[in-house]
Amino acid sequence: MLKHRRIPLHNNKWVRRIHAWAGFATLVLMLIYGITGLWLQHRAVLPIPGPHTDKSSELITLTQPLASPDALKALLQQRYPDNFEQSRTMLTPAQTLPTPTGELTLPARWEIRGASLSQTVAASYVAGTLQVRTELQQANFAASLNRLHRGMGTGLGWQLFGDLAAIALLLLALTSLFMWTKLHGHPRIVILIGTAGALGTLLFALWG
Repeated sequence: MLKHRRIPLHNNKWVRRIHAWAGFATLVLMLIYGITGLWLQHRAVLPIPGPHTDKSSELITLTQPLASPDALKALLQQRYPDNFEQSRTMLTPAQTLPTPTGELTLPARWEIRGASLSQTVAASYVAGTLQVRTELQQANFAASLNRLHRGMGTGLGWQLFGDLAAIALLLLALTSLFMWTKLHGHPRIVILIGTAGALGTLLFALWG
């Protein structure tokens, strides 16, 4: 009787070690994603609080016009220290538009948006004026979990952790595939099931 050939890495001890460490590395992330995913998925049918943000606005009065977009960012960092560490300023240059009575010059406009897990601040300033307008969104606990789930306002540390966890998940999937062949031999079955699973997931995502 001919023996089925198996993928050669199915019984390698380093495959098992990588699988174990990849699973351990993603444990916390999977717990967070699992809890937040179940919470957010079923909030419409279960009596649990869902994501909500309280909106408000504020005017910051200046003693003199701001000299540059960097000055606007520095002002906002002092007022909202947790929101503008990785923000970018969008600049709308001054424009001259025709009107029935002649040309109208619109001054430059600077806009900047910053976010943390619990708060989002969007600020706008018209160059040469003495007011900065801000729009605030204060997130409740469920909305903060939703932001954590999406990586919004989390900072460089969480983004790095997410990248490492994504690599660990890839290793977890690959080593699972190799070890699976130890119980279910022929490589063609592995290829068939892997292809069918990938196509099924893609079709489900497109139709959903």
